[in-house]
Parts: sequence; C-alpha cells; structure tokens
Amino acid sequence: MVVSRTATQTATNVNDLLEQRDIVGLLAIAGGSAGGVILTQRIANRVLPLVGLSPTPQTITEGVASAGTKSVVGAAFMYAATQTNGIGKVLLSFLSLGSLTSAGFDLVQLFIEVPDVAQMQKTSAQQTGWSSRSVSASPSRSRKVSASVSSSPSTSNNSGRATAVGGNNF
Repeated sequence: MVVSRTATQTATNVNDLLEQRDIVGLLAIAGGSAGGVILTQRIANRVLPLVGLSPTPQTITEGVASAGTKSVVGAAFMYAATQTNGIGKVLLSFLSLGSLTSAGFDLVQLFIEVPDVAQMQKTSAQQTGWSSRSVSASPSRSRKVSASVSSSPSTSNNSGRATAVGGNNF
C-alpha cells in the first residue's frame, strides 16, 4: 500500500518535533489526539441513547451509528481547524484525528469481536421485532457451508432501546 506524500510529511514533522524537543507542539498533538478520542466518546455517549442505540456497539447498526456520529464530530473539528491559525489549528486538527481514531476503533471492533451467529440473530431479532425459530448449518462435500434461518414475527414488545447509558470504548 502506498502512503500519500502528505501522510509521510506529517510523520516526518512529528518526528522533527520529537528531535527538537518542542514541548508545546508535542503537548498540543498529544492533548489534541487524546482529547479528540475522549470528547468524541462522551458526545457519542449522550447522542446515541437519544436515538435508541447503545454507545458501546454490540451490533452492526450500533457500530455504524457510533462511527458515523464520531466522524461527524471529527468533521466539525476539521472545519474549525480550517477557520483558525496557530496552536488552535494544531489542537483542533489533532482533536479531529482523535475523533476519527475513535470512529475507526468502533468499526474495527465489530470485526475483531464478532459475536456468534446465534447471538447476532437474537440481537437483530430483538431490535426488529422478529424472533428466530431455527438456525442450522452443515458442511457439504464440496467444502462449502450451507445455512438456513427461519424467522417469524415476535410477540414481545421490545423497543430495542438501550437500558444503560455509558461506554468506555475508545
């Protein structure tokens, strides 16, 4: 994979700050990046429950919503950085980077901590009002796996709303 010239130049500039021991610059970068992760998570902790989603993603829908919310926050920080100069621009730029890091973490977490098929189906059924009747999977001689799922409408009245507000995923 080829890295852009801008990304390489940014890495070189950060290395130059380290070599020059530019404490103010390093604090702005570190504080901005860490602050972006923390502020963005706190915003997601407040916004996502308002729309009935958990700020600690357990489903694909929640993961995409969380990442989307955090990306919007990152875009707002980016826009603010374009309207500013000096240390404010550096701080806002790295706040944006921290926000995007937090959004990326939520998406990557969905693929690293993939729940089993039955749990995913149960969670989706609760959110959509459908419940599972059966799930079966069997290997065939051609090394392919076939799966079948049958569902029916659920009679429970589960809104899928999160019951707890929180989340410490960064």
